[in-house]
Amino acid sequence: MQKGQIFSLDFLISMAVVMAAIGLVIQTAEVSAYNAKETRIQGELWNVAETAADLIAASNETTCSNGGGGHLMNCVDATADFSKITGFLEDAGYGYSITATGISLLNGSQGSNDYYETARTVFINNTSGSTVDLKVRVWKA
Repeated sequence: MQKGQIFSLDFLISMAVVMAAIGLVIQTAEVSAYNAKETRIQGELWNVAETAADLIAASNETTCSNGGGGHLMNCVDATADFSKITGFLEDAGYGYSITATGISLLNGSQGSNDYYETARTVFINNTSGSTVDLKVRVWKA
């Protein structure tokens, strides 16, 4: 070190390397936090969509009646009142779209690109007796 010199060149280089290392650690932590958040959001949407699809395919309010007071699981009544199920989704702050191959049962306006869509193969009572794919798409409203 010369007289009047405040910092040596090796100190400046080592400080630059330390700052780059700190930046890399911070970036890695930020990416990990973002990935954890996205995984949590997708997991939450998965749970909600799967539960809604199961309720539609199995609840007495939406399944076909067998005429004797019972209901047929995996046979969806297209004229049924879905308000109980959709009410749960709306109250919890979710948007939704429920469709069956070629039939729009309920459509919400999707305001987010983050959604989860699940499908169930069911009978719809107003079709020719063939199975259709019931699709439930859920997003945060």
